[in-house]
Amino acid sequence: MKSFSWLLTAVLVFSTIALGQTKKTESDLQTVMIKVPTVVCNSCATTIKSAVKKVPGVKSVSVDVDKKVATVEYNPEKVTLAGLEKAIADAGYNANETKRNAEAYEKLNECCKVDIDEEK
Repeated sequence: MKSFSWLLTAVLVFSTIALGQTKKTESDLQTVMIKVPTVVCNSCATTIKSAVKKVPGVKSVSVDVDKKVATVEYNPEKVTLAGLEKAIADAGYNANETKRNAEAYEKLNECCKVDIDEEK
């Protein structure tokens, strides 16, 4: 009977620890604003949101076309700011200091293409 009691106690302790780790991960989400100077329309915003949502650890993403900013809520234990910027760049858009992927840029709709010199 003592070993059953000990086993039950061990299961409860490990369950509590596991639940605590899950809660910790969710409460440790961070929010970052990423400059996306080459975004020009809602189609651009949709493309960026779609690309960033695919990144493991991203909880939410929104893009403000007028302010040229993407706001991302993410788990920093699963993805870094550089990883988020890379996802945006791989979709064909500049992200902070990360330059867009040229091949992805060429595949964008014509209305979504911005000459680098025009963005300043």
